[in-house]
Amino acid sequence: MLTRTLLAAALAALPSLAAAPLAAQNERVYVRTPGPGEATAVLQDILSHPYIVRHERWNTRLFRDSAFDRSVVVVGSDATVASTVHGDVVVVGGDLFLRPGAEVDGRAVAIGGGVYRSEQARVHGAELSFRDTRFDVARTPDGTALDYRRPESLEQPEVLSLPIPYGIRLPTYSRVDGLALPWGPRLALAGGRLVIDPTLTYRSDIGAFDPAAAVTFRTENGWSVEGSGGRGTFTNDAWIESDVANSVSTLVAGHDYRDYWRADRVEGRVARVWEGSDGQLSLWAGARTERDWSIAAGGPWSIGGQTNTNGMIRPNPAVERGRLSSALAGATGELQLAQLTVRGDLSVERPFDAPRDERFTQTTLDGRVEFPTFSTQTFLFRAHVVYTAGDTAPPQRFAHLGGSGTLPTLDILELGGDRLAFFEGRYNIPIDAVHVPILGPPVVSLRYMIGSVGVQRLPAFRQNMGVRLALGPGRLDFTFDPDTHRHTWGAGLTIMR
Repeated sequence: MLTRTLLAAALAALPSLAAAPLAAQNERVYVRTPGPGEATAVLQDILSHPYIVRHERWNTRLFRDSAFDRSVVVVGSDATVASTVHGDVVVVGGDLFLRPGAEVDGRAVAIGGGVYRSEQARVHGAELSFRDTRFDVARTPDGTALDYRRPESLEQPEVLSLPIPYGIRLPTYSRVDGLALPWGPRLALAGGRLVIDPTLTYRSDIGAFDPAAAVTFRTENGWSVEGSGGRGTFTNDAWIESDVANSVSTLVAGHDYRDYWRADRVEGRVARVWEGSDGQLSLWAGARTERDWSIAAGGPWSIGGQTNTNGMIRPNPAVERGRLSSALAGATGELQLAQLTVRGDLSVERPFDAPRDERFTQTTLDGRVEFPTFSTQTFLFRAHVVYTAGDTAPPQRFAHLGGSGTLPTLDILELGGDRLAFFEGRYNIPIDAVHVPILGPPVVSLRYMIGSVGVQRLPAFRQNMGVRLALGPGRLDFTFDPDTHRHTWGAGLTIMR
């Protein structure tokens, strides 16, 4: 009886013991020295309403099985959020990582860092990243004071640095280059506003060392000037799969969802960015000149598809050899309303010098719209459109359909041309009753894809329907063509760009 009484008393005391350290963190945070701009206004607005403070050294974790009835404020560390927050989440002096299962009724804000989203997290308000805004943190008798740090007082970046690790950049793997491994130092001048980024890329299958360099100068009022030049392997199909997903697919299955050519290219552009609480818009204009030539697929090693003519030794279409110089213009935008996320990228190319004196105007639109439906379910709409007016564009400006990233029942890049229309609708249903540590819940997606591509016209559209099971970045697909009754199975990675 005594043992049972002591156990009951201990269990009754657990909630208060667990709440003690949390309550100790529920201190006051206030802006003592405000600064100009939207970041201060957003921060003061959040702090003017009920909030709770959380802090762990290096990384503050809000676990999936927890819920907060007010806004959460994190100061001086990164934050990983997988819980339910009935309010805003703001991180001051760190990055905010949204994890599968996170449900934020308000805004997700990072000041002095960035917001990194997850397809399986829901933020009903805006996702705001104020990377260039800094606040100094001071402990006072009244709580935690935040003092705006003027840009001229920020620590100056290293003039010469080696991006981690040791100057090696993100490698890629393709059926043309094999392993493409870029390396180079980074030079930052004028307080980090001028960045010079030279690289040397080793391409294992063709034995080439390709030099390149990029220069960027940014002003404090949203203007930037960018220039790049060098020799490299180029593609017009990067929109289909991300670099990481395409590299893994090539290495593991021998499926490379891109065609390639080689070129010496120089490009420059001037851009202006406008940022607001609901998103941002960038307008840019520039010019590009390149000297192109074809390249065969060498068939580097892969686990699968080593000798498959639709795999590692699939030939690249021949391009028109010679000089292609163009005027460029475009816009990139992102809009995040209460329950709607819209992203779009528009570019226009008008050549004034082409190998066969072609005169054409090519417009490319890539966009996606995502919004929640019921409970944790979401709908995603994706579109990619290429329209070429005037003469037929050279093959190095063709777009393609076919394979897992577009219409899976077609062979990889089976169809190509200078006019393309592709649309995909995806209804995502998380299985919330099942939770896999780190990876989150499995997600079942109902998919519908339709597209057409041709030269100077769009022939009859082809359609695919399918089901996808995703767990973390991994996916398993079943797709069929309702017209031809052809079906296919596939596996791969789902990685956001």
